[in-house]
Amino acid sequence: MKKRETYPIEIAGVHRDLTLFEIKPGLKIAILNILGDMELVQSCAAALAEKLTAVDYDLLLTAEAKSIPIAHALAAETMKPYVVLRKVYKPYMGDALKAETLSITTGEPQYLYLD
Repeated sequence: MKKRETYPIEIAGVHRDLTLFEIKPGLKIAILNILGDMELVQSCAAALAEKLTAVDYDLLLTAEAKSIPIAHALAAETMKPYVVLRKVYKPYMGDALKAETLSITTGEPQYLYLD
C-alpha cells in the first residue's frame, strides 16, 4: 500500500502529520479531525482558554458535531456553559430558533437549530 502524503502542523504544542486528500485534480487539502484526539483537544482548550481571559462572554456556542469535543473541553477549562446548535430538527425541540447557513464542508446551505 502506498503511503499517503502528509502536511505537518503544530497546534498548541502538539505535532500532527495531516493526511492530504485530493478533492479535485490539482487540489489537495489537509484534514484535521479532532474526534478522539484527547491530547490535541486538551492542549487546544488550554491555549484557547488563556486567550479568552481578556474577553467578556457568557457562553460558548458550536455547531454539531466535530467541534463538540473542543467546546466541551474549553467549557471545562473556562467554567463557562456551552450550547450546541443542532443540524437536524428533533420533535422534542419545540419552538426552536432556526437559521440558514452555508456548510463549510459541503458548500451547501443548511439549517442550524437552537432549542
